[in-house]
Amino acid sequence: MRISVIVLVVLGVLFTVADRLAVSYAEDEVAAKAQSSLGLSETPDVSVKGFPFLTQILGKNLSRVDVGLDSYPAQVDGTSITVEQLDIELSDLKLGSNYSTATARQADGTGLITYEELGRAYGELLGSDSTGLGIAFGLADDGRLLITLQASVMGQRLNVGDVPGDITLEGDRVRVNVDKDELPSLPAAALSQVEALIDEQAGVERTISGLPDGLSLDAVTPGEQGLELSVSGSDLRLVG
Repeated sequence: MRISVIVLVVLGVLFTVADRLAVSYAEDEVAAKAQSSLGLSETPDVSVKGFPFLTQILGKNLSRVDVGLDSYPAQVDGTSITVEQLDIELSDLKLGSNYSTATARQADGTGLITYEELGRAYGELLGSDSTGLGIAFGLADDGRLLITLQASVMGQRLNVGDVPGDITLEGDRVRVNVDKDELPSLPAAALSQVEALIDEQAGVERTISGLPDGLSLDAVTPGEQGLELSVSGSDLRLVG
């Protein structure tokens, strides 16, 4: 009886070790396939979920694989912008007959564009020195987007101040909406110029592009550190 228990324990340990070694190998393989198929510039961190793993491999189906990148380069109207903490959850991966391909039924992810990075990108887009409008971003107390404006008015640089606003998303296009009703008190002539600059520059619809292949942008929400992105896709095919 004692020998049988020992044998079972040893077999269990060996199975667990083999299972974990197989997971490690699979994570490396999925990372390489994800880098190639999603058009990533670096190898992502990959974590295969579920135990035991070997039974998933035998069934040629992985229940969940998490893919993570510390940073990812995207674009706003062709201007570079860095998405940080890009984490993608791949669900229900079907493996090909020779294990060289995998298709994820669903992909859901999140990412972050810091307010500092957003302000830098918008500064390049607006060309503040030539257009007369400078812009920075933060989070307002009520959870809306906080927009700090500077404007060149009547030959002088004016610190307009903090104004609440929102960011709207339609497809892959975003628009910063400044709440002009909340602009600080300004002389009438200066106010009209500031409002015109906001309409002509800040309120322009922008296109976000360059996200990993097969993923689309679902939501953009102001958060503590920056704009929080939600992305998704379906039937993502990973190939080596």
